[in-house]
Amino acid sequence: MKYFSALKYLLSLSPVPLVIIGNLSGGVFTLMNAFYGLVIMIFSENLLPENKKENNSSRLISNILLILHPITLTACIISLIYGINSGIISGGWIITAAISTGLNSGMAGITTAHELIHRKERILRTLGIWNLLLVNYGHFYIEHIKCHHKLVGTKKDPATARYGESLYQFFLRTVPQQFLSSIKIEVNRLKKENKPAYFIENFVVSITLIEIAIFISLIYYFGTIIFLAYALQSITAIFLLEYTNYIEHYGLERNEEDRVNATHSWQSDFILSRFTLIELSRHADHHYYASKPFYTLKSHTKSPVLPSGYFGSFYTALIPSLWFKKINPIIDRLKTSS
Repeated sequence: MKYFSALKYLLSLSPVPLVIIGNLSGGVFTLMNAFYGLVIMIFSENLLPENKKENNSSRLISNILLILHPITLTACIISLIYGINSGIISGGWIITAAISTGLNSGMAGITTAHELIHRKERILRTLGIWNLLLVNYGHFYIEHIKCHHKLVGTKKDPATARYGESLYQFFLRTVPQQFLSSIKIEVNRLKKENKPAYFIENFVVSITLIEIAIFISLIYYFGTIIFLAYALQSITAIFLLEYTNYIEHYGLERNEEDRVNATHSWQSDFILSRFTLIELSRHADHHYYASKPFYTLKSHTKSPVLPSGYFGSFYTALIPSLWFKKINPIIDRLKTSS
């Protein structure tokens, strides 16, 4: 039974064949994963019931599936580069292929990176960093672990969306602030160790240099078009990550001296969000116990609940007035009852 429950997380790998087939076929086939993620998943989520039960999965199978993601993410990006370089993908289809690839990078790549960087095993953390590197967001490793989890819900946290802040305002604020925050964290660490603050031992400096080296290599060996396509898949993935950050904590506040608890994150138990995003939607429990593996996360009765899942909330969040109309009254009621 545990093995069968773990296989539900195979949904997290479902975009992969669509991306690879699209990139190796070209033309309209490059739209397959975009149609899957932006139409089928979003509009079917609310048709399926919620599931508040714990999944009781096999640790072995769950971890094997998790480890498959860095391999498949790498394969998807290689297929994008190959498809463009070989001429299979050309013209405007390069844009659709890059976006479709980026949707997988955000849905599967960064989601599993988020899980992996929380693990104690060094090899697993390295795999998580690899996924972040492929979307040019390596500094997230430092910022998320050492800042977001400590300051979530406070005004000091760059990754917590403020009450009344639109997704677009949040994106433009959080991306540079998270980068600067991660640099500051590393500089302070190295100063305490009496080491050069901006040298190679600064993780953010070193990972950024690697990202720049990848950019330069792509331009040198494959040309500007492939570089731009690679950058577009990164931007798509980063936008999905920050959309997720936005809906996970929007408008929820706490005093810095108060311990993080289940009320400081939005959660959702919709099936597609749970199993496609490897329980990321049980975000309240993740922040309550950050070291818990994804397959052990549970639903909290005291946590604020999103009206839709992570997929179902996407287009709502893209329209600020609609998002505020749906979510702000829930927050107002929470404040009144507390």
